[in-house]
Amino acid sequence: MSDFESEVEIHEFLEQVDYALSSKFTDKWRHRFSTNFILIFQEYLLKAMKNRKPVKRSTIVSTYTKKHRYSEREVNEFFREIDISLYCPAIKLD
Repeated sequence: MSDFESEVEIHEFLEQVDYALSSKFTDKWRHRFSTNFILIFQEYLLKAMKNRKPVKRSTIVSTYTKKHRYSEREVNEFFREIDISLYCPAIKLD
């Protein structure tokens, strides 16, 4: 992979993160998953970026299901809808 390709990938990743933290993202998904649901995801994404350490997908799922009492089905549906793989390497897919 050339330096140019690497820079393009980094740029695209950062654009995706920027979008996920935007009000457009929240507005798009809040009717389906609730604002609080989206905020949890955004907080984990910010945490990963701030700490420069990936957050495990399983950790996020655990927070949703155990702490906030969302169903695992709903969490998996959200991850599928937003294509969680777009947020790698900030979110480690275990």
